[in-house]
Amino acid sequence: MFLFATGTKEYIRAIHLRGMTDIETLNLIEMPAVQTRLNDAEEAELLRVVREGASYAIGVGGKGGAEGEAFEQAFTEMMGCNDAVSVNSCSSALELTAMISGLGPDHEVVLPAHTFVASAVPFARTGATLRWADIDPRSWVVSAETLASCITERTKLLLVVHLYGMPADMDAIMALAENHNVLVVEDCAQAPGARYRGRRVGTFGNFACFSFHSHKNINSMGEGGMLVARDPEHALQARQMRWMGTWPFETKRGRDWLPFVHDIVKPSTGCWPHNYCMGEANAAVGRKMLERLDSINADRRRAASRFQAALSEFPELIFAEPPDDCEHVHYLLPARYDGEAHGKHRDDLIELLREKYRLKAVVHGWPLYRTELFNNNGFGVANVPETDRLFDNIIGFPWWTGMNDDVIDEMAERVGSALVDMR
Repeated sequence: MFLFATGTKEYIRAIHLRGMTDIETLNLIEMPAVQTRLNDAEEAELLRVVREGASYAIGVGGKGGAEGEAFEQAFTEMMGCNDAVSVNSCSSALELTAMISGLGPDHEVVLPAHTFVASAVPFARTGATLRWADIDPRSWVVSAETLASCITERTKLLLVVHLYGMPADMDAIMALAENHNVLVVEDCAQAPGARYRGRRVGTFGNFACFSFHSHKNINSMGEGGMLVARDPEHALQARQMRWMGTWPFETKRGRDWLPFVHDIVKPSTGCWPHNYCMGEANAAVGRKMLERLDSINADRRRAASRFQAALSEFPELIFAEPPDDCEHVHYLLPARYDGEAHGKHRDDLIELLREKYRLKAVVHGWPLYRTELFNNNGFGVANVPETDRLFDNIIGFPWWTGMNDDVIDEMAERVGSALVDMR
């Protein structure tokens, strides 16, 4: 459990963390490595597969095991998408998307500079040129306007990242894409379950990629992902590529041992297949946790609103604003600190929170064009003033599923006290 103290009033607020064997008393609020722990029903599903599963890996011939197919079906029904292909990570889903899209050195991909590295690497690997788009100053995600300024005659694909769980303005972006005849890929790694004008994110673009990493709102025990494809042929190609091109023979053979079980096919022109399979136990956990995704997201919205309301008297601390009719799922809890009027910087606030108030705030993300990887590969130049403004002033607060009101209020009190000190 955590020990919280405020001034001379000492009190303990206990948070039971599943899996802890020793009672720990901490005077520090920080982000846990697992945002959402398994409940009893999800643990039971894991144990069921361990004890009774016909296989722990993908089914014979690459079509998917029973648990993987059940997860895909449940995901498709909940999200309202055409089809979903289970994979071992969102990075793998993005890799498959980049290959199936037919990208090459003659093409350009427009994407935000402010995103996780996995959003960009699969597309850079194709030889395509990356063009960095800026973000909307209010929502902190790309918009039709910021994407449009980067489109050229070589543009083949727009990558829309619903960063921090914030839906982008998809109606305007899809209209832009149709006007320029380009593909749209939604990176929903941080936004499972988020809605834009009543529709789930991931149901607008040609492709959508989801993550079930341990740090996400829901997880599949470590790593996991899902690829949504609008075109049935693209979904078929993804399934054929996710296990080294293995696929059931199309016709019945008199001797099924010549060779045993599966054919080896060529899923997509110019692409070599990989091993991107999700394990059966991971799929079972992911499917079960999917059942409470909406309740998890609703609780995170409530908690974020409570925290933001408690700090509303500090205009120097600015939170992102969702577009109209959107449901933000708050994967993280970032804010922008504008302390120039007080002669202070974001780093001063983080240092004060850590040293005096025992709250471990961090800086989320890193504009990719500033990193060694992309700089050294020729993508080190960008005209993204809003991205730079956000990154140079962003602060991320500790955040996880199931934060009770006492914890939220305590964190807000510490942050508020630090902001007063900064003035």
